[in-house]
Amino acid sequence: MKWKIKAAKGKKAASAAADRPRVYMPGAAQENDIGLIRAGFAYPQIRLVQHAYQLPDKTFAHLIGISDKTLARIKTSNTKLSSLSGDRLYRLKKIWALANTVLENPGNALAWLNHAQPGLNQQAPLDILDTEPGYEQVQTLLNQLEFGVLP
Repeated sequence: MKWKIKAAKGKKAASAAADRPRVYMPGAAQENDIGLIRAGFAYPQIRLVQHAYQLPDKTFAHLIGISDKTLARIKTSNTKLSSLSGDRLYRLKKIWALANTVLENPGNALAWLNHAQPGLNQQAPLDILDTEPGYEQVQTLLNQLEFGVLP
């Protein structure tokens, strides 16, 4: 099914839409996310996520599906992540944003992501974020916590 969207007519409607603030909602894709993933994330973008999770190169590289040598090459040679690894980086960004929202600050989010959780069969969320099913389980658990639904 295709959705038909009516275009706003006139300058007033167009400027009103442009003036509306854009709000980032965890779980909601932004318009340029697909293009960023396809174009490949550069090292400064990768480094921001790695720094947030406070992970060494080898562990972080495993989470995004590359070797630590490939990560080192990206650092020094101005190359970009493949779309597959970029997709994994994007998942990490989304979980980080959601964990910060639910747990209210980066320190709480980092501690939660690194400790075994009863809702994840006593696994730490970081230990399963390297797979799509693991990402979905962590996202579901965070959403349950946000809405007070205990697993």
